[in-house]
Amino acid sequence: MAIAAAFALTACSSDDSSSNEDVRSSADVAVTSVQEQAEGAISSVQSIASSAAQRAGDIFDKAKLDIFVAAFRTGYPQLSADRETQDIESIVTETCPLIDEGASDQEVNAKVQEVATNGSTAPDEDQAARIAQLVRAACG
Repeated sequence: MAIAAAFALTACSSDDSSSNEDVRSSADVAVTSVQEQAEGAISSVQSIASSAAQRAGDIFDKAKLDIFVAAFRTGYPQLSADRETQDIESIVTETCPLIDEGASDQEVNAKVQEVATNGSTAPDEDQAARIAQLVRAACG
């Protein structure tokens, strides 16, 4: 048994240089694999976080649109009569780009007046200005 142990130690000691290189090579491969997996996990987490933030933004914008629609229906029953929700939401969706571009109050009010018109019922200038304030809140 002692002789067998001696042979085993001798065999190990003669292959130490190649075994060390094999161990280093295996360790390098393992480290690289762990780094790649970590980078993949980080990328996945970032992607999920970005997607969640986008969905949260969509929900937030939808909530603002819902609030606008409710306020519009309550404050302007003649302008909202027989109108679909999407049609009322278009007051916001069509006016926000003008606001984002820095349009004047007169331009914004004119756009609101145009889009808020319901058949032959159009908002007067004061109503258009008040509706524009609601639109600005929904755009922000």
